[in-house]
Amino acid sequence: MLQRLLGGLGGLLLCLVAQGAPQGDSRPLHDPMRPVMEIGRDYIVLQYHTKTPTETRVQIRAGNLPMTAWRPPEKRVDLWANARLVNGEAGKRTYHRIRIAGLKPGTRYYYRIYDPDHQPTGEERRWGASPPWRREYAVATLAPRGYKTIIRLPVKVLLMPNVINVASAYKDPAHPAPPPPKMTDAELQRIKEEYAIAARYFWVNSGMRFWVDFQIFVDDRWQRWGEEPAEASGFYKGLPPSRAWAGVDFAGPGGGAFTIVDTRDITRANTEPVYEEQPYAGQIEQAFTRRWNPDTRRWEFYTSGGGTLGVDGFPDGIPARSQYLGGGDTAWLAAHEFHHQMESFGAFSLANREDERIVFNHPEPRYRRKNPDGSISMNPWNTAGRHGEHWNVMAFWDRQLSDAQWLRLYFGEAIIVRDADEDGFPDDDPRLPLDEKRFGSSPRVAQTDGQMSDLHKAMLSTWAPAPLQNTFVKPAWQSRIPNPRKTDQDDDGLPDTVDPYPLYPWQPFVWYARATVDGDASEWRDIPPAGALEQDGLKVTLKHCHDEDYYYALFEITGDWDRLYAGFDGEGQGVFSSEAVIWFEARNRGEVEARTLWRDAPGLQWKASRRRDRTTVIELSIPNGGESRWFWRGGGREIGVYADIFKANGTGYSLYEPYDVFYCIMKEPSGTLPMPAGAPAALTREAATRVFSPARSEGLQIGAGWEVRDGAWAYDGHEESHIRLTGLNATEFDLWIELEAVQDGILAAFLPTTKENEMSAGRDYVLFVGGYLNTRTRFRIFGAETGESGQMMTPGRHTLQLSRRAGKLWALFDGKPILYARDPNPTQPIGTLAVIGGYSGKQRIYEIRARWQ
Repeated sequence: MLQRLLGGLGGLLLCLVAQGAPQGDSRPLHDPMRPVMEIGRDYIVLQYHTKTPTETRVQIRAGNLPMTAWRPPEKRVDLWANARLVNGEAGKRTYHRIRIAGLKPGTRYYYRIYDPDHQPTGEERRWGASPPWRREYAVATLAPRGYKTIIRLPVKVLLMPNVINVASAYKDPAHPAPPPPKMTDAELQRIKEEYAIAARYFWVNSGMRFWVDFQIFVDDRWQRWGEEPAEASGFYKGLPPSRAWAGVDFAGPGGGAFTIVDTRDITRANTEPVYEEQPYAGQIEQAFTRRWNPDTRRWEFYTSGGGTLGVDGFPDGIPARSQYLGGGDTAWLAAHEFHHQMESFGAFSLANREDERIVFNHPEPRYRRKNPDGSISMNPWNTAGRHGEHWNVMAFWDRQLSDAQWLRLYFGEAIIVRDADEDGFPDDDPRLPLDEKRFGSSPRVAQTDGQMSDLHKAMLSTWAPAPLQNTFVKPAWQSRIPNPRKTDQDDDGLPDTVDPYPLYPWQPFVWYARATVDGDASEWRDIPPAGALEQDGLKVTLKHCHDEDYYYALFEITGDWDRLYAGFDGEGQGVFSSEAVIWFEARNRGEVEARTLWRDAPGLQWKASRRRDRTTVIELSIPNGGESRWFWRGGGREIGVYADIFKANGTGYSLYEPYDVFYCIMKEPSGTLPMPAGAPAALTREAATRVFSPARSEGLQIGAGWEVRDGAWAYDGHEESHIRLTGLNATEFDLWIELEAVQDGILAAFLPTTKENEMSAGRDYVLFVGGYLNTRTRFRIFGAETGESGQMMTPGRHTLQLSRRAGKLWALFDGKPILYARDPNPTQPIGTLAVIGGYSGKQRIYEIRARWQ
């Protein structure tokens, strides 16, 4: 069931976003592109199509019990027997729109559409289709004045905190391991809090329309994982097998077996349907399985991912089910795996199309590609948006659903909660994951701060707790909880209503500057931070900048850290949306070790150092263009950054809200940047491979119009004419000349693939000094001009040099560097070096020196 479900679940296109921001119930909900296009307090408006012209007619009934709810034969009734019949305008049509009035506020209604020519599928029949009526759907009306309608979805959660692998205790039969202690009340309370965190996360990110009511049941008996060994005795003898044990030590992905929990007897292992008057649509089983580690002499929890089966079996009495073990991040496992159940709920509640889904939380961009064997692979529904990883994925996509879509969920029940100011934020209801009383906002006014609604203020945060890590080492809360009484959360001078990042005090820019990747942070002194963290003895600062050639980043880390994990999104579209996302990991192993993850990052350079105050400095650079995954021109490109830092015990911290990406705009170039270190020296005759002069010109191709006058090659024409050194296969070179010119001193290097008639000052690698009537000095690299120097041609003899070294291009004038650029194609060989005359520059070339290898 899960495979079929997940194969069909995709993502909402970002352009088809929810109709309007989350709101209260004071005004109707409009969603004009979807089946339920309007919801009011006492009415709904539906739209639909039929293949053939037919009357507009709808069946509708009130209640919270779907007709598909499983019942034993003696309890089955026809819930549609006394349903209300609503007729639309007279006549037949294929496009239907019908307003159904006279409804009760704050009430769920089930409806079926009349379509006598519709031939339902077998699955549609399981979900209520009965000709001439299509399958059953649900919608809830808005609440009476001063209240809000929400969907409450009860979920039965079975915790098994005391499950042990008995066989592991007898690795040494003569000296069995001591029995473990039971999970303490404090530890169990910590686990319950993890579920409360997951519920609050869903609640806030649904605009406070969807309450996942985790109802926790605890079977605290000692239970056995695996077969009982023959030598078992005493405490270990006769323990009942855990219902979660699947007959193997680990059954992926969740580690154990799926059962059906009977809340009236949680000790009974069961796989048959359970009758419940109000059926649970969702269930979670979590066994905290431990095994003895003879090396550490400790009982250690198993870790696992999670497994989830969808709600496909609901008509047969089988809820959606998730199963996982207890050694990991319980809040994350609960949120991630239950979200798969939500995706299934969405598939059977909404219209089963790309803009009518609770989006699958394994992000992948839309694609269609041909495989090497000729087959076609495709993902037609996008599930990758402008977001980060893990917690940030679901927060982003759940916020794309409209209020109207949340109120169309088929499962659970529709209830009303008090909302006196009708701002969409319930007032004081301890049952709920969050209310205004606990948030600190006023239930009497919609905008406690006078500017932003209290609901939207709460939604400034994703309410994600921390990066993924073991529950029992997790630090204090990581997300930034907004203050409902402040108009400027981060005190940066921008009100929350206009601030692009109201929770972060850092300016979202990539500053225009140049850095040397040498592990020395001193040159970054005046660059503002782009992120910072100080908690539990750790202090981390991130800065970044760019020039035309590289993006640079600096991390300064003080304290006992183990691992830095950072992401850089070079396209600004989300970390799963393009191949331009670079993942960087550094580990503190005496010396710093670093690598890229998941994909390569051609050209990335990094360097680390340590200061006396125990601060680790890590610098890195990502090149622009060429073989790099990134490319840009000037300013304006959005770059996304985020970073997590972990201690040796696994405790992790985020610079931003967990997995949130901080998108920054590259600032426009301004002024002249200092020349980087590493410029080559002027090419001497002794270091040159060849030296040429008018008296020694063998090996040169001298173009038309060049004459030898007064010991120099002279050219006075306007059209280009070249002096070329051909037949090379060089990856590094220096081309040096002694010249006079009134303007346009030009050197060039061409690829072997460039034809002779295509070689010009507009192709491949070109340096020009005093171009454009002696007003510009720049590189022209594959047609794009870059760099800027104030050096122009002046009377008298000068030297000019074009060099290519270690992926960099240099220009020297009179032996001094005047231009620098990164080579976009550093591995491409050079076939021809050239001196270019023309453009009325009156060039005089006295000597040419060349070095290549």
